Amino acid sequence: MFGLIRNFVRRKRIEKYTSNVETGLLPMSQIRTVNVVIDVEEPGFDVLKEDILAWGRNTGVKVNLYFFDFRRLGKDELLLTSITNTILKKELDWVGMPDLSKIAPLMDEPSDLFISMVDNGNFPIDFVTRCTKARFKIGRREYDGHPFNMTLLGGETAELRSEARQIFAAITEFITKIR
Repeated sequence: MFGLIRNFVRRKRIEKYTSNVETGLLPMSQIRTVNVVIDVEEPGFDVLKEDILAWGRNTGVKVNLYFFDFRRLGKDELLLTSITNTILKKELDWVGMPDLSKIAPLMDEPSDLFISMVDNGNFPIDFVTRCTKARFKIGRREYDGHPFNMTLLGGETAELRSEARQIFAAITEFITKIR
């Protein structure tokens, strides 16, 4: 019963906050700002983060990084990223929606490209994907309703799943070929 109520409320919140910006493929010449979401639990996430920032510097686009950190941190463990652009598990409400004040920059500011490097089907990333006002959306996992213009699927095994850097390289290579 709780699951039915939670799913109903999730659908209503997505309907309320879904972006109405028309999306489609954009050539690199039209991309000025990029919002990228990374899962902190992704193997090699530090190197992936550096790859993304280096790509932004090399192409001259402004890259905004946001992180999902749903790990249970012990008392002696520290957060790996800045608290201002990291969505923590404790900041989700009872339906799994992130705090709106925390994701406002991601949702409210128009961007040219949104890239989700998160490889899971959790509601928070589904919500953010649907509600961001990007004109071109790329992701690693398909959701109901197909919010992404392009999806690059990795493998299901842990070894293949850890190839986020290769998936990002494939994304950037594809973007440069769009005319």
